[in-house]
Amino acid sequence: MTTIRSSLVRLLRTPVKTAFFFLLLAFTVSLVCAGGNLWKLCGDNLERFEKIFTTIGTVEQTPERTEQEAVWFADEMGYRYFNRSVYGDIVSDSVLDFEGAGYLSGPEHRAYYEALPQDYELKEDYEGMTQAMIIEASPLEDCIPAGPVKIEVKRVLYSAYPVNVSPIYLCDHNTEHPQMLYADKTYLMALADGWTHDWEEKGSAAIFEYAPLEGPYSTQADADGNRLPTALTGNWIEELTPGFYETERGKAWLTLCRDYELRALYESFPVTATQDLNLIMAFYRKQAYLAEGELFSEEDYRQGNRVCLVPARFAKRNGLTVGDSLHLALRYANYAASANRGGGESRLNAEGEIYQVFEESDYVIKGIYDVGVASDEGDWGYLLERNEVFIPTASIKNSDENNIAAYGPMKGYTTAFRIPNGSESIENYKALWEAQGVDNVEITFYDGGYTRLEGGLKSMRNMSLILLATGIVSAVCIVIFFCHLFITKQKKRTAIERGLGMTKGQCVRSLLTGILVIALAGSAAGAFGGQVFAGRAAAGMEETELFDTRFSNGAVQLEQEREESDRAGADAGEESGSAGADETGEAAASERVYLTETDWRMSAVCGGGVFLFTIAAAMAGVCGNLKREPLALLSEAGK
Repeated sequence: MTTIRSSLVRLLRTPVKTAFFFLLLAFTVSLVCAGGNLWKLCGDNLERFEKIFTTIGTVEQTPERTEQEAVWFADEMGYRYFNRSVYGDIVSDSVLDFEGAGYLSGPEHRAYYEALPQDYELKEDYEGMTQAMIIEASPLEDCIPAGPVKIEVKRVLYSAYPVNVSPIYLCDHNTEHPQMLYADKTYLMALADGWTHDWEEKGSAAIFEYAPLEGPYSTQADADGNRLPTALTGNWIEELTPGFYETERGKAWLTLCRDYELRALYESFPVTATQDLNLIMAFYRKQAYLAEGELFSEEDYRQGNRVCLVPARFAKRNGLTVGDSLHLALRYANYAASANRGGGESRLNAEGEIYQVFEESDYVIKGIYDVGVASDEGDWGYLLERNEVFIPTASIKNSDENNIAAYGPMKGYTTAFRIPNGSESIENYKALWEAQGVDNVEITFYDGGYTRLEGGLKSMRNMSLILLATGIVSAVCIVIFFCHLFITKQKKRTAIERGLGMTKGQCVRSLLTGILVIALAGSAAGAFGGQVFAGRAAAGMEETELFDTRFSNGAVQLEQEREESDRAGADAGEESGSAGADETGEAAASERVYLTETDWRMSAVCGGGVFLFTIAAAMAGVCGNLKREPLALLSEAGK
């Protein structure tokens, strides 16, 4: 104890040197600890965000030109003009298959399938639908249906609702010069209820007309997207002549009636097949979210397990729960649009026949999803359709090549792929894609803000490495310098102590105790200071503009979703699905919060490392002194 006390007293006799050693060592240790903590924290955040974020690319064939299309409106006695995109030859999705792309899933040119409704309830009792009907009728007098004219319904071949009124009004609303109709003839017509012809009229003065609906036609295509030749014209009206129903055209009309009976006009049962739900924009943006059960697993996608996701309202309407069986009978595929933007495909194939079921099996309901508030009308096509069911693509075992009802160019809502996160991955893909030399195809990347997050975190990690390296170099220099002052230069002291009969062990304690006490105090103080500094720097991560993700590619849509969800949650009359979307939006936002809690163990390791290095350097100096004889040390000390 006397030796240790003597060692401490000697340090106190040089208070300036001792204070400098303590302060400088504490400062350098704080640099080491702060740098180490921030480096680990940035790495943890990058690892966490890598698991949370997903980077997808949507693919769209761009039109060669835009044409103005004139559409006649009978109630306005004039044309309305609409811009219509004109595409050249359809670019195959095979152009996306190139070496080095690094896809995690996809690319897929996604189809949605129409399934027979079976006995499932597809709409609520209060939900109406368009009145579609195929009738035999005659005008009350010779007329041109350029405006509403009265026709007498003679026979109903098909009608979504009972036809209780006759005569009804007919208007060939979008044809400037309709054909003449004669009272002494009977016509076969495909009609749908239109609108009030005279918009300014109200009440009993308004005329509710029926407008033409497409007759038998076909848009069937082969597997390469080529339209198959057909004799079907799509005319909405045919003059009935003796034996008409025995002709090919007449048989096609009767077949169309049978097809209408399979499902109501706008009450389809769409089934979308995908390789990855992340490629569905509604799921990617968290507008559609899991309400019950589980999402598809990698095994489901890979092995093609017959599992499905169903919408919450459909499940509730039909009393379905997770684990129940859903019977799916797929009739035809539409590769031209998403289910939400569907339509346009024909009901009949090129031969004028009904599409037959090509895939039929029972699927287990693995999850039930719900849908929140849409961000805006511009998302039409990216939204989900009512009753839309999702299945893994590989679960369809039979080919749909003979049941393609529509095929169109790649669209952002039908074609997508997934690649690894990060700016490097995106830039690498862009470079490889440019090398393919494909024209008229546009790829848009969405990463939820990961690129900006990654850039900010990597910049901070680089700064933390600089801080760590600076602290380590400074600590080494300071420790060596003060060990030289307090130990190596104490040759005279060591010689005197040895001459007075102190053992080597006593000399070691005399030289080391004081400096190690100061080193321990400085390392502890520095570790604490570095921990505090790193914690404050980490807390400011989300506040700095460097990490602002609002303007990242795809992040604007996320922000809109949150705003819409907030408004929906504040509206007391909103449906329960909107409240769920609000909760999901909050959950998604919480996932993007940085980890800001520093690890005290990193400070302990850094501070302990510096202290151990101080022990090693001090021991090296002490051993150097003790190796020499006392007289030699005295002679050197005098020089």
